[in-house]
Amino acid sequence: MTFRRRDILRTSLIAGFGTLATGPMPRALAASPRILKVDALASAAAVNVPLQAAMRGLLGKIDGFADAEVRPTAKIPQIAQEVIAGAADIGDADIASTLAAAEAGADLRIIGLSYSNTSQVIVINADKTRSLEDIAAGGGTIAVNSIGDFMYVMLLGVLLKRKINPANVNFIEMGSSGDRARALLTGRVDAVPMHIEQAMELKTRGNYQIVVRPWQEYPNWFSAVIMTTGAWLHDDNNKLAAVSVLKAALTAFRNTDSDYGWYRSQVTKYASSKDLKEAGDDFLRPIWSSLTRDIKAFPRDMETLTPDQVATVIPVYKAASALNGTVDLNKLIDRTYLDLAIKELA
Repeated sequence: MTFRRRDILRTSLIAGFGTLATGPMPRALAASPRILKVDALASAAAVNVPLQAAMRGLLGKIDGFADAEVRPTAKIPQIAQEVIAGAADIGDADIASTLAAAEAGADLRIIGLSYSNTSQVIVINADKTRSLEDIAAGGGTIAVNSIGDFMYVMLLGVLLKRKINPANVNFIEMGSSGDRARALLTGRVDAVPMHIEQAMELKTRGNYQIVVRPWQEYPNWFSAVIMTTGAWLHDDNNKLAAVSVLKAALTAFRNTDSDYGWYRSQVTKYASSKDLKEAGDDFLRPIWSSLTRDIKAFPRDMETLTPDQVATVIPVYKAASALNGTVDLNKLIDRTYLDLAIKELA
């Protein structure tokens, strides 16, 4: 019998967790492809496309799995809640909710990145206000997805760095990025976070300017992660599933970084915005360049996912009163399955 490298690694994975393996591991449920339930945010922006492609187009080509059942969720914090409740196998979740839940005692594991850093920026109407300082001085309003989410915390950190009192800013929740953009266009709010492609499109409608680029404010402003529960990972088949999910995600990251044409083809399939799906190269290529070169959203081996790197953002969460700072990052962040996925892809 010939053992392929993947079979040996998968046998080693199971053996490493204390299970006796008497022969090569079969391809995961090859006779009846398994469908994983993955919760993700309902709106897929340009930065979300690679992971969407991984779950909905690449996973079905790996290890006998079917493509995942990607279930859209309206509110970011609900994703972590669904995974904790066992309603979903894996979450494409925001790191703020994941950190907060883990600190509160939830048995969670971050096993990968949905993307690194963030593509969201803070945009103002420069005809009405010039800066965050102006907004605070006038008691202005900034719309965010939800109070306490990663962009809210990021912005509070920037305000504090610039010695602006966050209490002077009126934060309101507005879940849809489209609604936030419309609120800025109609003058109902003074600033909003939005994805970089939305900001580029908005510039064609007036004097809308980016005032905060998180990747220029922080070494890496972590925003979205691939997470699950420790209990889910106790099952050997789920361990194999985790490796397969990460192989699909890594493949999508690498394809995106190296091949604009591949990325463009995936945008036409998985982006939520009709305008983004139909965008020409003159609009889409600069977005791809920003994501891959400036933001560095798709690291080849997700090498930015380490306890030490995530620890750099914890003081900002503490300053924003979003965390106490007691979360055990060495327990929460588990690269076991990611490292195995990297080896298999090699």
